[in-house]
Amino acid sequence: MWGITVDTVGSQTVPPGYEVYPPRVGHPSGFYFDVGKGRVLESYQLLYITAGRGIFYGRSREGTEIGAGDMILLRPGQWHSYMPDRETGWHEYWIGFRGPNIDTRFRNDFVDENLEIVRIGVREEVTALYNRAMEVAENERPSYQQYLAGIANLLLGMIMYYHANRQFVSMDAVGRIDRARRIMREEFLSEISPEEVARRVNMSYSWFRKMFRDYTGISPAQYMQKLRLQEACRLLSGTSLSIKEIAFRLNCGDTSYFSNLFRRHLRMPPNEYRRRFGIGGTPPKSTTPQGEEE
Repeated sequence: MWGITVDTVGSQTVPPGYEVYPPRVGHPSGFYFDVGKGRVLESYQLLYITAGRGIFYGRSREGTEIGAGDMILLRPGQWHSYMPDRETGWHEYWIGFRGPNIDTRFRNDFVDENLEIVRIGVREEVTALYNRAMEVAENERPSYQQYLAGIANLLLGMIMYYHANRQFVSMDAVGRIDRARRIMREEFLSEISPEEVARRVNMSYSWFRKMFRDYTGISPAQYMQKLRLQEACRLLSGTSLSIKEIAFRLNCGDTSYFSNLFRRHLRMPPNEYRRRFGIGGTPPKSTTPQGEEE
């Protein structure tokens, strides 16, 4: 008996200039709420922001700015509210869970009772767990709740580890890393190098690379590669450009190199991605698994 049941897991992108939050489509109906009134949950939730910024209102009812790399720990029975900034929107992941195992941990001070926001940075290993949880919940194979319980356990352990061992990076360094990410997002289609980005934010490359990895969990080169792959997905699903044209646009070398890179990271070739998702893309994933407590 695991003593944990995962009752919701999903992700969604809220675009800049959005009309309403939460969106009517893509947000689980059982967890919909009025931002102005806030809500109180019956279970725990880990809300992870990986892009954009916004504001969170906790028990104090005072607003706290949140953004990419912030994890919000929501407890049952406690009022809260949050929303993305209309200028930036955001991308969010969530997983909700309940059960006697978790209740016991929180009663025994597993987590500081005043801890609501954990600033862990944008970490690929964390987003990978959310994505895996969504796949498991969607397939609902035998013992999937045990699998989800394990992922919830691991996420809790990871955020406590990162919180306890957080890097005390100066706000000046954080500001420079944020500027660097903005430069990379705006110019990743060019041939700009991580070394050039470091120069433009007035940091030596060795120090920039260390600070960037400490803050985001990945290297500057990996971050730029991630941006190119995200754009590749957008072009494959939303345009009729050929694979060769997409590879050229992304400065990814020849078609063979681009296809191998895409297959290695997305676990399918570009043509298969286009066939499955088609022009226009797909709606945000949101899965609310059902099942009795394990």
